[in-house]
Amino acid sequence: MNKQKTLKVLMLTAVFALGMFLPMTTNAQSDGFFRDLNEDYENREGGTTFNINNQTFGQDVPIGSGLLIMAAAGGAYALSRRRKVKKFGAMAMAIVLVLGLTQCKKNVETIATPNNLGEAVHITLHVGDNGGKHYVNTANGEVHFDTGDIIYVGNGGKYIGYLTYGSDSFSGTIYSPSTDDYLHFYYLGGLVMPGDMTIGTTTVINVNIADQHGTLPVLSYTHSAQYYDPNITTYNCTLLNKCALVEFKLTNSATTVTVAGMKTEAAISFANPSTPIAATGTTGAITLHSTIESGTSKWAILLPGAAVNGTRATADFRPYAVDVPAIADNGYLHGTTAVEIDNVLRVFSVDDDKIVEFAPGNLQYKNGTGWRFAEHQYDYIGAWNTSDWVDLFGWGTWGSGKDPLNESTTNSDYQWSTDFQGTLNGHNDWHALISGSWVYLLEFRNNFENLFGLATVAGIHGLIILPDNWELPSGSSFNPSYDSPEPSYDMNIYNVDQWTTMESAGAIFLPAAGCRIGTVVDEVENEGYYWSSEATTDPEWEGFIYDADFNGGGWNSGDNMYAHYGLSVRLVREVQ
Repeated sequence: MNKQKTLKVLMLTAVFALGMFLPMTTNAQSDGFFRDLNEDYENREGGTTFNINNQTFGQDVPIGSGLLIMAAAGGAYALSRRRKVKKFGAMAMAIVLVLGLTQCKKNVETIATPNNLGEAVHITLHVGDNGGKHYVNTANGEVHFDTGDIIYVGNGGKYIGYLTYGSDSFSGTIYSPSTDDYLHFYYLGGLVMPGDMTIGTTTVINVNIADQHGTLPVLSYTHSAQYYDPNITTYNCTLLNKCALVEFKLTNSATTVTVAGMKTEAAISFANPSTPIAATGTTGAITLHSTIESGTSKWAILLPGAAVNGTRATADFRPYAVDVPAIADNGYLHGTTAVEIDNVLRVFSVDDDKIVEFAPGNLQYKNGTGWRFAEHQYDYIGAWNTSDWVDLFGWGTWGSGKDPLNESTTNSDYQWSTDFQGTLNGHNDWHALISGSWVYLLEFRNNFENLFGLATVAGIHGLIILPDNWELPSGSSFNPSYDSPEPSYDMNIYNVDQWTTMESAGAIFLPAAGCRIGTVVDEVENEGYYWSSEATTDPEWEGFIYDADFNGGGWNSGDNMYAHYGLSVRLVREVQ
C-alpha cells in the first residue's frame, strides 16, 4: 500500500513538473507602424515591401514557467504531508524544485541580453518575394532577397542590431530601442558582416562597392513613420534604394568590364540618418556585373555624384573612353538613357602604367579672352599677331603666371613654373607630356610601329597618332610611316568626311604648324614642333622636348629647340 501511494506521489509530481515545459503564448496588439516614404524614384515603382512583427521579451506575460514550478512544488508538498509518504514526498518535492529551478535558470539565460546591452526586442520582417537579392528587375528596378541577407537597425544615433533573411522573412534581435527615435533600417548589399560593428556603439561604417562582378550591392534605407512604440508589433514599410542602377551598353560582347573614376565608397550613418547612405570622396574602378543580360549589356550600382566625363572603361583588358552622366539617389538609367561604351579606343599609353587622352585641338590664346582648344585637330594659325589668336608659345608660357605673348629671343626669359592652369572642355587637369612620354608613345608602347604615320587631313600636313589597340573603321585605310623607305604627307590623304570617320575611331592629328623665332614664323606645312613640360640638363637646349620632324618621316629627339622658340602645344589628361 505504501508503495502504491508513493508511486501516485511521483506520478502527480511528474505531471506538475511537465507543466513547466508547456508553451505559453501572448498576443499583443497590431497596428500600422511604417509607411512608404514620399520620395521621387525616377522610373522605379515602389520598392521592397515587408511586414514587421515585434515582440518584446518579458512584457505582459501570463502565468509562466516560474509560477508552474511553484505550483508543482506546492502540489508535491501537499502530498508529502500525508501519512506514510512524507519521506518519499519530500524527496519528490526536492526533485521538482531542483529540476524546476534549473529550467528557470535556463530561461533567464535565454532571455537575458548578452553583454548588458539592455532590453532585447525580437523583430520579424515579412518579405513578399523570396527571389535572389542580386536579381534586379530591369523593368522597374525591384531588388529581391535570398537566404542570409542582412538588414541592420539603427536607433538613437547608434547601431542596435541586425535581422537575417530566412525562407520568407527577416528576423533577429535589436537591443534597447529608444521611444524617442524611429527605427532605421539599412540594407547594405552584403558588404559588411555584423562582427564589423558594435551594438550600442557604432555610429558610422564605410562600405566599398568596387567589386560587382558577382553581385550587385544595392544600398537601401527606410525608417518608421513614427517613433518606436513597444506596444505595436506588426509593421509595414518599403525600402528605398539610395544608389543608382545603371546599364552599360557595349558594341561588342565582353566578359570583364571595369569603369574607372567612379565613387566606390559610401559612409553609412546611424548617427545622422537624414543622410543615411552618402558617397565619400574615394574614387576607383568598379567591376561591372558579369552575368546580367548579355555580354553587350552590363549592369552596375553607382553612388550618387556629378557627371564623370572622359574616364576610362576597360573591356576584357582593352581601354575605352566613356562619359557617365550625373547620378541621383535611386536613379535608373536604362534603354535610351543607358551609358554607351561604344568600343571606340581613344586612349594612349605614355608609360607602362599611364594612359592619357589628347585634347581635341592645339592650345590657342588671345589677349583679353584667354585660352581655348582649336576647333578642329587640323587647325593652326601659321602667323604671329598678338592682337589676335596665337598658337606658337615659348617654353612654359602656357603655365600659371607666365606671358603667353612673350616674344623674347633670350632663353633665360623662359623659366618653368607650373603647367597649364584652367578648365577647358569640362576638365581642369590638362597638362603637357614630359619628353619620356612622347618617346614611349612613339617608340615603346605595344605595336607602336603601326600606330603613327604622316598624313594630309583636309589639305593640312601633319602626323597621325593612333590609340592603343586601334581598330580601323570599315571603309578607311591607314599606312604607318615606321620603316617606310620614302615617308611623305601623301601616304595618307583624308578629306573632312574621311577624317571625321578616323577621328571618331580615336585618331589624333598634330598639324605641321611650324616654328616661331621672335615674331617670325617658319617651316609651316613642313615641320611640326610640340613642347614637353621639362627642360634638358644642357642650358643651351633648355625647354626642348619633342620635334615632330614630319618631313623626315616621323620624329626625332630635338635639334636646335631653344627655350625661346615658339612651338605648338597639345595638352593631355591622364585617364584613371
